[in-house]
Amino acid sequence: MDTTSPLFLALLANGPIKMDGYTYFLYGGKIRKCKSKRGPRKSRTEGERQTTDRFTETRKMWKIYRRAIKDLPIWRVEARARGVSKSDSLFHSINGGCLQPGKGVWAFKTFRFSVGSLDAPVITAAEREGWTVTLHWKNGANCPKADSSDWVFLGYFYDTLRRSPQLTLDYMPRRIDEKITIEIPPADQPEGTRLHLYLFFGNEEFTQFSPSEYVEL
Repeated sequence: MDTTSPLFLALLANGPIKMDGYTYFLYGGKIRKCKSKRGPRKSRTEGERQTTDRFTETRKMWKIYRRAIKDLPIWRVEARARGVSKSDSLFHSINGGCLQPGKGVWAFKTFRFSVGSLDAPVITAAEREGWTVTLHWKNGANCPKADSSDWVFLGYFYDTLRRSPQLTLDYMPRRIDEKITIEIPPADQPEGTRLHLYLFFGNEEFTQFSPSEYVEL
C-alpha cells in the first residue's frame, strides 16, 4: 500500500498500522513510523527445557565433585590430552547423560569418576560388611600405563545421596597391593544403604590417572 496516499492516511485515523516491519501512526497530523517491536519470545520446547535443566544439574555436580577430589587434576590432565579447552566441558560431555535434573546420578554404571590414560583396574572381587568394603583387583604387568607404584583411589556415592560424590584420601594403597579395605563413613545413612564405588589409579606425581571401574555393594 502507498503510505503517502489519502487512503492510508484515512486508515491511520483509526489507529496505528503495522506493515513490513514498521508501525505507522499519526503524530501532529503527519504520518510517522518506527520499527515494530518484536513479539513475545516463544516458550521453550520440552527438548530445550530438558537440555537446559540437565546442563544446570551437571554444573552443580561438577562443583560438588571438585570439592570432593580436592586438588587432584584428573579432568584437567585428560582435557589437555584430548585438546579440550576446559576440564568442566569434558566432564559435562562424558557424564551429562548420566544425570537427571534435580536428582543427580541415575546411571551409576556409566558415570565416570575418573578418566585418563593409565590402565584401568580389573576388579576381581568385592565384599562388604556393614560400612567396611573390600575390593580386589589384578595388578597386571609393569608397563608405561600400569606401574606397581600407582596410587589407588576410591570414589563413591551413597544411593540415598545421588548428588554428593565422595572420595577417600586418608588411605591409599598401591596398585601392587591388589586390595583395598576401607571404612565408609555412615554419614547418618540407614544401615545397609547401597554404595556405588569407583576404583581408579593415579601415578606417583598425579600427572596421569586411569578410568574408574564401577561396582555396587
